[in-house]
Amino acid sequence: MLTVHAATHSTRRAGFTLVELIITMVLVSFVAGAIVKLLLRQQRFYNSTTDLIQTRQQIRQAAAMLPSDLRGISSVGNDIYAMADSSLDFRGVFGTSIVCSNSGGKLSTVPRVLASGSAMTNWTRVPAVGVSSADDAWMPHQISVIATITSATSTSGCPVATALTQAGDLTAGNPSYQLTFTAGASGKILVGSAMRFFRKIHYSVYKAADAKWYLGFYECKPGCSAIQPIAGPFQPYAANGTSGVQFAYYDSTGTVTINRKLVARISLVVRGQGTGLVNLSGDGATTFGDSLRIEVGLRNK
Repeated sequence: MLTVHAATHSTRRAGFTLVELIITMVLVSFVAGAIVKLLLRQQRFYNSTTDLIQTRQQIRQAAAMLPSDLRGISSVGNDIYAMADSSLDFRGVFGTSIVCSNSGGKLSTVPRVLASGSAMTNWTRVPAVGVSSADDAWMPHQISVIATITSATSTSGCPVATALTQAGDLTAGNPSYQLTFTAGASGKILVGSAMRFFRKIHYSVYKAADAKWYLGFYECKPGCSAIQPIAGPFQPYAANGTSGVQFAYYDSTGTVTINRKLVARISLVVRGQGTGLVNLSGDGATTFGDSLRIEVGLRNK
């Protein structure tokens, strides 16, 4: 008898079951959620760090600009026009030069660039009508007319005969300026006397059109320009002593004074304020703030 064994073949199923798919999707969602949460946290951290850095940069910018102007103030010389806790108006130096000639009360400057390499004239901008100048004895004069002299042979400019210039020093781009004043300068002012050039400067904390508070600046020569923001935003003005820019004035004994002629030291506090919410630790978002205090002694000579 012949017996035949019929082999049976088991068929393997392909793919995943519904339960396996659901479990996989749940696990993937957990991993993706953790990654998104990490990315959002990193984004908040970088945004907060950027805001912190920008705020401190604005504080440093204000701290770098104001002291250089304040140190040149002479309160005993009536350089301060007006002072308050949120603003200061004063006469600021923007240039210096040497008298090269005195022709009938008209003083001429040495050109800014000299072939000898000597630096006798330096300014951030050239003199303008209405700007004040003074010689080494601090006699104030207001400029009424400015003449540009480009010839080294002209006696109204800075001639070679003074030994302050050489042939070729005076050019159209490097002139001498002859200054006429509302009241003529003294004939006793000698060649070689020092001159300083001033214009009225205003600093204050003010609220701009975007409703934020900035350190503002304008100058008068003699007309005053519109106020411009130079640093900020800072904390809003407040009479309780928390203003974004706050001035305080002290006399030589360290006592607070309101007398413009007695000011020997100016204290400046700058309080920066971030433009957004900062969340570095993850505990909660807050507005970042930082401050810097500067003490500036005045020239007072």
